Amino acid sequence: MAAAMRVARDLDEDAIVVFIVCDTGEHYLTKHHSDEWLKEKRLLEPQRMTAGLISGTKTANAPESLVWVSPEDKVSDALTRMNDLGLTQLPVLEEGKPVGSLRENRALSKVVRNRQLLDGPVTEVMEASFPTVDVDASAQEVTRRLQTSPAVLVEEYGRIVGIITRHDVLDLKLNNTGR
Repeated sequence: MAAAMRVARDLDEDAIVVFIVCDTGEHYLTKHHSDEWLKEKRLLEPQRMTAGLISGTKTANAPESLVWVSPEDKVSDALTRMNDLGLTQLPVLEEGKPVGSLRENRALSKVVRNRQLLDGPVTEVMEASFPTVDVDASAQEVTRRLQTSPAVLVEEYGRIVGIITRHDVLDLKLNNTGR
């Protein structure tokens, strides 16, 4: 405003000076901001249990960020990582996109039959990718997907940001009922 006043000082009375005042838009939240913009700015309160909330409210012993392996990783390294972190399944990601899944019991079953697989790439033992849901998917959608898959991946703005397992949903339900 000060700069606009300085410019206006040297102009005649018929001149027009326009200046724009930027604000956060908080007074106009119901008017023109998209839900995506509001979520990005953390101004939209969640109204229901979503995949993003489930993924973000895991138990204290869960890893803080998504743990994954790439298709080229050695099977032995992937199994060691799973063992060290106490995980039984991992997504296989390539350039941030899901390309498969690694389930400890099934990978170990294959390795028992052929120990040479330990030195091979994860692609030799991986299975189909876990289904993907949007971060805003309902808890009901997550539960529906978990009926046919041991886990679902959570996607936000085109990036895989989390994983939800059947145990996560069970833990959430147990914690909410006080058992």
